[in-house]
Amino acid sequence: MHIVLLGIKPELSDPRFRFHECGTCEEAQEVSSIIKPKIILVYEDLAQEFLPFALNLAVKMVVISEAYPLSLTAVRSWTALGAADVWSNREWPARLRDSMDEQKVNASGTPIHEHSEMNRAGERTVIAVGSVFEGAGSTHTALLIAEYLARVSKTKVAVWEGGSHPCFSFLEYIRQGEFSSSPRYEVNSLSLFKGELSEHWVHSLMNEYRFTVLDLGSLHTSSQAELFVQSRLPVLVGSGSEWRTKELISFCREHQRVPQDYWRIALPLASEENQEIIAGCLSGRPVFAIPYHPDPFKSDPNTDELLEGLLSPILDKPKKRGLARFF
Repeated sequence: MHIVLLGIKPELSDPRFRFHECGTCEEAQEVSSIIKPKIILVYEDLAQEFLPFALNLAVKMVVISEAYPLSLTAVRSWTALGAADVWSNREWPARLRDSMDEQKVNASGTPIHEHSEMNRAGERTVIAVGSVFEGAGSTHTALLIAEYLARVSKTKVAVWEGGSHPCFSFLEYIRQGEFSSSPRYEVNSLSLFKGELSEHWVHSLMNEYRFTVLDLGSLHTSSQAELFVQSRLPVLVGSGSEWRTKELISFCREHQRVPQDYWRIALPLASEENQEIIAGCLSGRPVFAIPYHPDPFKSDPNTDELLEGLLSPILDKPKKRGLARFF
């Protein structure tokens, strides 16, 4: 769980919390826009300046005061302005721990497993989508994959654009009618993290999602290629045209020391015949022809069937019922 601290030192060691220490309101605003923290703890001298941003972000902000014990008047003065609560600097670690424990029990006393996805640490999956040349369709393929995973797994999916031609900001402008300085954009069940977000934040955000899709664009740099081959499921996007098969073969040869049997080769708009030809050239690497699908945010039965096969290594296996479960 992400906790932003503004003007406060992290004096609590608890594996449930990931603290982000900020010294200025501007820094706290930037960090909060990226990670959408569960709670922000703000030292009282900075609270007045930061409060409008916290209210706009719709995040719980707690003012940390040096006073001890706290007077009821002091608490009410801050909560009247919009703060969620006021804790003393002496007591805030205990108050934070207690507040999290309270959230895990509902009114009937039954434990609630907060953010069930966070509890499945072994199920973090990174899918890297990269192309062998510019314009092959890595972004479109990445969005198709992310939207499908969000629907079938009923969970939020993160997508980060790591290519040299970012477009999520423009996508937000087209859909919303205005540009935004926020580093993320929410579409349906997708969290789209824009290109200006550094790789440092990407690794941090991966822990918050069961599935993270990396749109790496053309794999022309060593860092992009490294992210590609290290992912749980690398999806290499190429062309179904016979005269561009060389680029797929060349990339596979460049990384021949890396096991490639778990790679997926995606060919947007390729014919069945060309798919078979390229599959023959790339023996041992599953090849999939992506059908015509103009809007990646809408489902299509043909594409869903294709993606089910492409993503089969990371999808939950359907539970067997009746006598079938014994076979």
